[in-house]
Amino acid sequence: MSFNPERWLQVAEVCRTNIPQVDSEALLRTAANRAYYAALMSLKRRIEKVLGAGAVPTSGTHEALMQALRVGGPPFEKIYRILYRLQKARNAADYELDTAPLVPSLVVEDITRSRELIYNQINTVRDEEYRTLFIPRTRKDSRD
Repeated sequence: MSFNPERWLQVAEVCRTNIPQVDSEALLRTAANRAYYAALMSLKRRIEKVLGAGAVPTSGTHEALMQALRVGGPPFEKIYRILYRLQKARNAADYELDTAPLVPSLVVEDITRSRELIYNQINTVRDEEYRTLFIPRTRKDSRD
């Protein structure tokens, strides 16, 4: 049985709450990270359900999916826009350590955005639309 990345939303929800003896900033940063990965990996899973296992490269997954969405046309514009915003929040949470603390309400908004993106966009785009996506591959990851 494969892991359902939507379960990371549960982790994000837990991480936005106060857990004794765990730094609240670390929890919020983890929540932002899990919200992004729940959406990204749900997209990967949905694409591979339609196009087959291995359709999305294991190397450069983020870039390949974002590029495919960026040029994928109208069915993917909103997915791209929201996923891009979640990616920016995740990058800031993971890599920008000398910043003001994260605002809990903004992290909650990102979790909500991720959930809505998965259920109202990623999971509702028709298979035919996913079949039109071109997923770029790196030389290293190319299937020949």
